[in-house]
Amino acid sequence: MPPQPSEEHDQTIADRGDLLALVAHELRNPLHGISLQLALVKTMADNQGNAEIGTRVAKIQAAMVRYSQRVTMLLELASLDSRAYPVSPREIDLNDVVRMVVESASHEARGRRIAVEMLPCADCTVHTDPMLVEQIVENLLLNALKHSQCSKVTVDIREDQAHAFIDVADDGHGISSADQERIFGKFLVARDTGRGSGTGLGLWIVRRLLSELGGSISLRSTLGEGATFTVKIPKETT
Repeated sequence: MPPQPSEEHDQTIADRGDLLALVAHELRNPLHGISLQLALVKTMADNQGNAEIGTRVAKIQAAMVRYSQRVTMLLELASLDSRAYPVSPREIDLNDVVRMVVESASHEARGRRIAVEMLPCADCTVHTDPMLVEQIVENLLLNALKHSQCSKVTVDIREDQAHAFIDVADDGHGISSADQERIFGKFLVARDTGRGSGTGLGLWIVRRLLSELGGSISLRSTLGEGATFTVKIPKETT
């Protein structure tokens, strides 16, 4: 007979659930207030005929919606732990999703004086969850921009008959062979590679989300010669 959970274990699970609920509440409340203020500014800009401000506010509103969805997804992912995350696949052009992520990260890239190049696939229609793909690519791209000490990042999309592939390659310091597996663990970061500090959650999230899509990730890197993360996603996610 398997061991029964103790009262202490049950209380720990309950406490974690309460903490996640509190975090969700505290994050969503200010987001709601910000959204209302943005809607007011958008209305004022439209009434005054200021199309440029209206367009900029609309972009911020769209980013806020994506951020709110992202917060919800990550909190659910944390609360589910090892259980399956509910995937919502639909037909998308992978180029469009990746392009949106690259454009969203353009300000970060310019601030760090890093060139970002996207190499689209001629025709890459897949049936998958776009929000999960967006989160995966964004984590990999920001990981390269913030931690690789590089001058260029290339995002290359390609495909074969059954899968789509996304390569995120930088020309930075690289990752030692000893660190290439451990960095995918929760709260673990590369050691002594010049890649900077972080929470150690980004790559864990990437691998976790890819497992929900039936995909995988691999890494090729040599110290001093950059790093290439390759995402593999089935073209048909059920």
